[in-house]
Amino acid sequence: MNAIQNFIIDRMNEYYVKSPPLDYQKIYSQSTATTPVVFILSPGADPQADLQKLVETVGLGMNKFRFMALGQGMEETAKSYIESGGMRGHWVLL
Repeated sequence: MNAIQNFIIDRMNEYYVKSPPLDYQKIYSQSTATTPVVFILSPGADPQADLQKLVETVGLGMNKFRFMALGQGMEETAKSYIESGGMRGHWVLL
């Protein structure tokens, strides 16, 4: 992967290998209450703080934002969060 990135940077420039910054407010404004937003993250990415800021900005309230780190044995808790979020309108970050 690094060799490909280096080749692109050498031939074109770094612009073509950098990910664009995420605008969570824009993503939120384009979403609907019936469509989930799914982020596919790369290793080391942690959007939790940015999403907490968005929750505060839109006035959702931290009591409607559930998050947890997934690990072995956490399947039932994650399932419960998702089901509860769907029924009560909570945001869920796994």
